[in-house]
Amino acid sequence: MKTTTKMMMALLVVLALVASACGAAADKISEKAAEQAAEKLIEASGDGNVSVDLSGDGDDASMKIETEDGSMSFGAGTEMPDGLTIPVPDGGTVQTAITADDAVMASLYYDEGRYEEIVGFYESWTSKDGSDWTKQSMDASTDDGTIRTTMWFQESEDAMVTVGDCTAMGSDTMEINSVCVTVTEGG
Repeated sequence: MKTTTKMMMALLVVLALVASACGAAADKISEKAAEQAAEKLIEASGDGNVSVDLSGDGDDASMKIETEDGSMSFGAGTEMPDGLTIPVPDGGTVQTAITADDAVMASLYYDEGRYEEIVGFYESWTSKDGSDWTKQSMDASTDDGTIRTTMWFQESEDAMVTVGDCTAMGSDTMEINSVCVTVTEGG
């Protein structure tokens, strides 16, 4: 199984544990118990030694997972992962970063209304790159409006950029209130 797949599975396990302990995130005993349980579950899946660090609560909550194959972090204070060569527009908030032996991924959100600007940023960048980027766009209409998504793929480099209308992580609403960008290389 590829490293990024293992890390995504680890994330799902940890998210389930965190959801069950969410109300007590400030309680260090509950936090440490959730960390240790998550570490044991992920290690049992064959990923070797694992370190899970949960901190904060509410809008300030964050999680970092370290394995022998790489790291994953998300939430408040998450920084851009090392090794990412695809640029991201200024002004975004990093919500997820994954670094592994064979891949790197970042997910950011931006203020609502920047969709066209960010699509233009990647349209310009992928055309200057001189490589084999393929673009796909789609819109989905709902009772609440239209949700847009534009993706660029580069099969030769195993890279992808996705720009879409979304709900920012930690929002109190499910309404579209942001533009999300996900950049993936390798994997």
